[in-house]
Amino acid sequence: MMLMRKSSYDPSCEYCDGTVKERQVRREMFRIKDKFAIVENIPVGVCDRCGSRYYHAYIVRRAHQIAQEKAVADRQELVPVGHLA
Repeated sequence: MMLMRKSSYDPSCEYCDGTVKERQVRREMFRIKDKFAIVENIPVGVCDRCGSRYYHAYIVRRAHQIAQEKAVADRQELVPVGHLA
C-alpha cells in the first residue's frame, strides 16, 4: 500500500513514470492483516499508465481503524467466499 503526501499527488508514478491523477472512487477495499475494510467516496491517485494507486495517509488510517474495530463502521456487508473446484 502506498501513502501519498497530504497536500498533493506527485505527478509521476514511482513505478513507471506515468502520470498520477486524482480520481474520486466509490469504494476501495483495504486488507489489514487478516481483516478487511471498505472505505467509500474517497480521493485516490491512480497512474494513467500502470494503474498503481496512491492513498492519502488519513484514508489508510481510517481503513486501519475500521478493520481493527477501533472506529465504528457505518454498516457491515456479507462477502461471499469460494474456491476453485
